[in-house]
Amino acid sequence: MDTVTDQICRSVRLRILQGGFDGGDFLTEQAIADELGASTLCVHEALARLAGDGWVEIIPYRGARVIEWTREDSHEIFELRALLEAYAARRAAVRIRATQLARLRTVVDQELTLVQRPEPPHDVLSDLNLEFHQTILAAAGSRRLQRSLETVLHGATSARSTYGLTRSVMENALDEHARIVDALANGDGERAGDLMQVHILSVARGQPEQPT
Repeated sequence: MDTVTDQICRSVRLRILQGGFDGGDFLTEQAIADELGASTLCVHEALARLAGDGWVEIIPYRGARVIEWTREDSHEIFELRALLEAYAARRAAVRIRATQLARLRTVVDQELTLVQRPEPPHDVLSDLNLEFHQTILAAAGSRRLQRSLETVLHGATSARSTYGLTRSVMENALDEHARIVDALANGDGERAGDLMQVHILSVARGQPEQPT
């Protein structure tokens, strides 16, 4: 069951994604508490969690500021991910454990079920997408690679990269997830890497236009 802090996090994330809070805006604990009928302590905890996930940054003596996300940021991050995660998939193909493969298949099955709903739950799909990519990264077994991807593969990046996608783009992305898992299961690193790169770049092309 969601806690009050969970609910505040979800509300603030959605406001950021929908443009209700712009990049650079400072979020006032008291204002959020009054709007959501929550305590400032719960809001404080929620903002700290959102900072850890890359949604806001805590500025000493000023509070939490929404991290800006531009079209250029999006393009750069997708390009970096395509290069680094393709390498991660190649490494993972010869190192992945049976338990990790089983979890990846479960994640894909859950994603396919959710995307068929009339209104797919973005927050749940975003979390599953993040788990999919992080599981492959963990299976690659490289701390240097993991550190390199830490700043571009976290909660905010996953949510922003999947928000506003059309159903056809989402379905294609999940089909790519399934094919990546098959390549990993077959120990085919070259195919897994190629599929991962194609997958990330195809999601990048499917991004909705951002207002200028």
